[in-house]
Amino acid sequence: MDDLFSYPEKYAAFKASELIRGDLVEFHVQLSASWIFQMSTMIAEFSDMFDESPALFIENVRFADLYNAKNANKIINRLLAGLVPIDGIASGYSVVIDGIDEYIIENTIINHLGIDSIPLKVVGVTEHSAYWKDIRRVLFANNEFTVLCRLSKSGLQTEWNPIKAADIFRDFVPDLAAQIEESSKMAMMASSKDTSKQSPDPLHSQLIFAVSKYKDIILSKITDEIPDALLESIDERISQMAFYSDTAEGQRLAFSQVKALIEELTGQNVTPKIDFSARERARKVMKLPFFPDVSVSEANDVTTPPVLLEPKKSRMLDVEVVAIYW
Repeated sequence: MDDLFSYPEKYAAFKASELIRGDLVEFHVQLSASWIFQMSTMIAEFSDMFDESPALFIENVRFADLYNAKNANKIINRLLAGLVPIDGIASGYSVVIDGIDEYIIENTIINHLGIDSIPLKVVGVTEHSAYWKDIRRVLFANNEFTVLCRLSKSGLQTEWNPIKAADIFRDFVPDLAAQIEESSKMAMMASSKDTSKQSPDPLHSQLIFAVSKYKDIILSKITDEIPDALLESIDERISQMAFYSDTAEGQRLAFSQVKALIEELTGQNVTPKIDFSARERARKVMKLPFFPDVSVSEANDVTTPPVLLEPKKSRMLDVEVVAIYW
């Protein structure tokens, strides 16, 4: 182990920090489309089948859910703008972490040494018109291809946004990509869920704790010290606010109200980046769903959504694809 990290060149190990934007790399990749594109394709195919033979599905499909899914898909297609985001796992390499350093190492060496590793993913966007055959035969069969590409970002990444056009709206709707993905998942899963409603009280409590956590995160970012009197004033004003937890709009309004209050009483501007980061952390810590009106109906259902590979459990190379072949 010590020899591996001291002399990585002996083991064909590549230090991630030495990978520079523009470097040309080639990997064997188990290739697939990103989850958002797979979902978009599934919605489109199912909608076409339903339109052609509605009698086959009429007993098992709720029209409102299908309508919502189709509308969400229109937004996704508009934002994808003819691009196909790909998300594959390198077949021959994985990532080994040594302290703060990360190494890309051949799997044969990793297996021989018996060391822990995490998957190496290769992500990027391609043009739909550039594929030489039906895209479903390339990206929906989990087949292995060789991908020649240039690095779009230096080093390894822990997160990636497949909807590039969403970046246009970052200053106005920082969490647009996350909202689109979450709403689309919910719309696709809703038709198989029980529609019985439960009491919104637990969700309301989650929202109260989430906005409190959000307040603490914001204050820690914009000021070093907070006078006790000011903190008490903020807490008092928040306690007098009326929050509506049972809709996505109500939750967003709650965060916006707290943000406006903090800016008013501190005289500090909360940037979209800080706002988005604080909302995301608060939601994650308190397990507050993006779309509560769907989540409430799911509370007693044992069916769970697909488990995606968490960003922290993998590392990614963000690339510009030059060619895909075998």
